[in-house]
Amino acid sequence: MSVVPGSIVCDRVRAQISLRLDGELSQLESRMLESHLARCAECSMYDTRVGAVTAELRAAPLESLEHPIVIRRPRRQVSLARVQIGVAAALAVAVLGAISQIGAPGTEPALVSPDRYATYTQLTREVEQIIADGRAFSQRRGDALPL
Repeated sequence: MSVVPGSIVCDRVRAQISLRLDGELSQLESRMLESHLARCAECSMYDTRVGAVTAELRAAPLESLEHPIVIRRPRRQVSLARVQIGVAAALAVAVLGAISQIGAPGTEPALVSPDRYATYTQLTREVEQIIADGRAFSQRRGDALPL
C-alpha cells in the first residue's frame, strides 16, 4: 500500500476547507475532513484562520461603487440601404405572384370537377359506396381497409 506524502494530502484538505465554508462538501467528505483536522495541527490552525477571515468578510458591509457596472450589448447597425433592398425584394415577389395568378388559364380550384360524374345517379351511387365501405370498416376489427 502506497502512502501519499502529507503535503499533498494537506493541500487537498485545505481546498476542502474552502468547499466546506461554501457548503459544497458531501457528508463523507466532511467526515474525512474532520478526521484529518483532528490529526493535523497545521490544517486545523489553517481551518480556524480561514473560517475567521471568511466570517469577517461575510459580515462586512458591501462597498458602494463610484461608477456602476453597466454591460451593454453591441447594437446591430442596420443600414437604410439594406432595409430598402429587403422591402423592394418582398414587394417584387408579391407583385410577380399576383400577376402570375391573375390571367393564368385553367385556374379553377382542384375540388371543382364537373366532368367526374355525368349524372346525379352516378354521384349518388359513389356516395352510397363510400358509406357502405365506412360501415364495413367500422364492423371489422382489423387495421386494414376492405377492398
